Order: sequence, then C-alpha cells, then structure tokens
Amino acid sequence: MQKFIWQTFSLWLLSQFAWAAPSNTDWQDIQYIERAFIEVALKNEYRQTDLRLVKWRAPIHYQFTYLGLPKNPFIENLTTTHLVQLQTITNHPIVPTEGGQRPNLEIIFTQDQHYQTAIKRYIQKDSKALSRQSNCSGSFRLNHQHEIVDAKVVIPVDFVMSRGLLPACIVEETTQIMGLPNDSDWVFPSIANDKSKLDLLTGLDYIMLKLLYSDHLSPGMNAKEMHPLLSQTLQRWQASGIIEGASKKVKQSGLYPLVY
Repeated sequence: MQKFIWQTFSLWLLSQFAWAAPSNTDWQDIQYIERAFIEVALKNEYRQTDLRLVKWRAPIHYQFTYLGLPKNPFIENLTTTHLVQLQTITNHPIVPTEGGQRPNLEIIFTQDQHYQTAIKRYIQKDSKALSRQSNCSGSFRLNHQHEIVDAKVVIPVDFVMSRGLLPACIVEETTQIMGLPNDSDWVFPSIANDKSKLDLLTGLDYIMLKLLYSDHLSPGMNAKEMHPLLSQTLQRWQASGIIEGASKKVKQSGLYPLVY
C-alpha cells in the first residue's frame, strides 16, 4: 500500500513586538526572487522536509464543508474568487466538485469552539496547529513522487472575522496548499511573511506561483536542479516586463476588487 506524507501549516497571530519591513529590499531582483522561492517552496515551518519541490499534477476539485455552521454563500464567494485567481495565475485547473465526485481539496468552515475538533478530524491529531495561537490551518498530502494529492483547509469563521482576518486566512491557506508551504520573516512583500500584515497576494507571490507551476519545474526537484531553470525563466520574465508588472497585475483580480 502506498504511503503518503502530510505537511501542515497555519496562519499565526502576529507577534506583540513591532516589525518593520526590510529596508532597501528590491524584491524584483532575480536572485532575491529565486532565494525567496526556495525558502517558501522547499521548506516547511512544521516539519523537516527533504527540500524537494511539491505541486499538484492532477486537477484540483474543491468542496466546502461546514462543521457547526450553516452554509454561508458570502464566504464561499470570497473563497471561490481567490481560487479562480490562483487558477488564472498558475494555469492549473481548480474547479468545484460535481455530482458524487470526491474532492481532493476540502475547505472546512467551522466555529472557534469546534476548531480543534475540526483539525483532529480533517488534518491530523498531532498537528501543531492545535495551538490556540493559530488562526486557521491547512495541510496537504504527498505521494512518493512529491505530488500533492489531497489537501484540507480549516477556518474558524467567527474567530477570524472578529479579528478582521477572514481574507488573510482564505488567501494564505489556499495559496499554501498549492505547494508554497513555508512562512518566512525575511521574504517580503509576501503573504508568506506573517509579520507583514499583508492579507492578499503580492507581486512576489504572483511570480512565485507562476514559477511553481511553470512547465519547466517538476515535483521532486531540489534547489540545485532548479537553479538554472529558475534563473533562465526569471531572466525572460524580467526582459518581457512580467516581473515589473506583477504587482499591478495581481491587483486586477481575486479579492482586491472586493476588499479594496
């Protein structure tokens, strides 16, 4: 029987200490983008990894599940809007389940009082996300080819709405299950930086998602294998203006028109 590996991540409460964005950081620098991509794509804040690229190969079929909550069309619309943006950026199919189709991405909306129960039921019992410091949680499962084959996201709606974090939870967790699981305090500007108070995708996030689902990168690649491919791709994107226009491009869709 084939074994699978679970990777878990969460959106944490901001530190009580002040945090300032790194000064003189030009994220559009090719070397900076590559370093940030390696940091966010190959590592995981919750478990030791073998530093290999992970991504979906199969189309994503998502389903909304409710635990202790009635159906909420407003929240579903927010989430679907972001998923459509992810599909547009990555060119990877992300569609709702139909009929009796089994979802490989389940997004669970629950109440704060059921949060730990939901994590135990849908993610894994020993997850560090059981800590009350986590606002919302996600996890994906890998096969031995480093392909993501299943994912779960758990959002305690009342808790995150009371703190104005609903968009941040939707965006960060569903973006991370695409294959960008790590958070890092130095990667900026990005939703991967929990201390930066960024709720929606940035130009850097846009570029990292496009890199991840580039046809040139395959699941299982390590940093050494990816380096020439990343360098060549980023040089082309720099010359064509894709990197320079990423921040403007990412704000034209997704939750930006709804939130701002």
